[in-house]
Amino acid sequence: MVNICSCELLILTGSILCLVCVSLEYVPEDNYLIDCGSSTNSSVGDRVFVADQSYSDVLSTPHSISANTSSDSTSSTYDSALYQTAKIFNESSHYTFPIKKPGRHWIRLHFFPFAYRNYNLSMAKFSVSAQNFTLIREYRLESPPIVKEYSVNVTSGSLVLTFTPSVNSFAFINALEVFSLPDKLIPAGARTISSLQGNYKNLWKQALETVERVNMGNQTVFPQNDTLWRLWVSDNQFLIHNNLVTFVSNVTAVNFTGGGPSENIAPALVYGTATRLNSDSDPNINANVTWLFDVDPGFEYLVRFHFCDILSNPLPKLYFNVYIGSWLVYQNLDLLKLTFSLGAPYFMDVITRVSDTRLLNVSVGPSNVGTPYPNAILNGLEIMKISNSEDSLDVLDSISSRSSEGDEERSSNNYQMSTQFNRGNNFETRVSAREFSLGGGDDLDGVSMSKVFAQMVREEMR
Repeated sequence: MVNICSCELLILTGSILCLVCVSLEYVPEDNYLIDCGSSTNSSVGDRVFVADQSYSDVLSTPHSISANTSSDSTSSTYDSALYQTAKIFNESSHYTFPIKKPGRHWIRLHFFPFAYRNYNLSMAKFSVSAQNFTLIREYRLESPPIVKEYSVNVTSGSLVLTFTPSVNSFAFINALEVFSLPDKLIPAGARTISSLQGNYKNLWKQALETVERVNMGNQTVFPQNDTLWRLWVSDNQFLIHNNLVTFVSNVTAVNFTGGGPSENIAPALVYGTATRLNSDSDPNINANVTWLFDVDPGFEYLVRFHFCDILSNPLPKLYFNVYIGSWLVYQNLDLLKLTFSLGAPYFMDVITRVSDTRLLNVSVGPSNVGTPYPNAILNGLEIMKISNSEDSLDVLDSISSRSSEGDEERSSNNYQMSTQFNRGNNFETRVSAREFSLGGGDDLDGVSMSKVFAQMVREEMR
């Protein structure tokens, strides 16, 4: 009898825990997941992407083709089921999604080109817009698969997503996600880091594009381990001097209680890992930990820093400085003072402008106060491009925007890539602002040269 009662108690306890876990998951009020070109639903983790014939009422198109490919030619990623089919558009076509909850929505566009009959999807060239924002223009996919993520503030009762083929070409899409975001995920605005230090920029009317989402500590966090199904890539590929750092993991130290950020901001797997300055063997080290990212010039960027002190106990108190390029973002950052608790997550949003370089560097370095052993950490980083005055996020529009802005005052970060290696004797790598080869004619297929160049810089500096 005792055993039966024990089993019943265990079952009841397990049921309660399951209910608690489910209640902590984010359930978007608007939630459209479409497996484009598919006649059947596809499961990706705990999510179901619905066959697009079930959403025929939201698609308006003069002509479309449902394409498919064999499973052995698709990506081996966890969401590879989405890349076995595609919807092809020969003319301008619109998805109109009814919106229940006004506010920020994510749009994720999944692309994986393959050959289908007379269509080679890698040759497709097209534009995509959402509401009045240009997301991509004259776009041709370079390296599959790719997921492009955007955030748009929807103030009306619908969100319209438009695919427009270029002349003598076509458009395609493998899968679509449109869902409402938690209210506090994207800020209404943030302070600027530039020559106009301390100014505040409102983001209410801006669209955002996720450029990088990085987990420090040399660990990747996959979408199935994130409440908002985000991929956090490892930071090792962006580090300039990885011999200066150590990677730390202490996920059990993360404490989300106390009214701070929730796991919707970033999961425990992000806050529980960190890249820190390795000063254990040299208390006199005078260096910054620097990450280098390639970006499109002519835009402002929202940069979100994620911090969590998973080191201090029983180590001495942690103080450090935070930089974007040569600009000081925060001096003598004291996480314990900001959070009142070890292991409590903290994040910081700032906006910076990048004008004449394709490189953006972010650094953390030791403060001149605190312990005799210099230290600095970073747990995660997000970089989001902000739509410009032309309501565009595409680099093609940034060129015309930049030429029309006149003699705007620029920060040193706009002219050079500056890596602060030694604050006593700064090591600085300057990169000229010349334009790189962007393909033949009016085609910008070679825009990925910025990625190649950024990697060359990283390798040279290592």
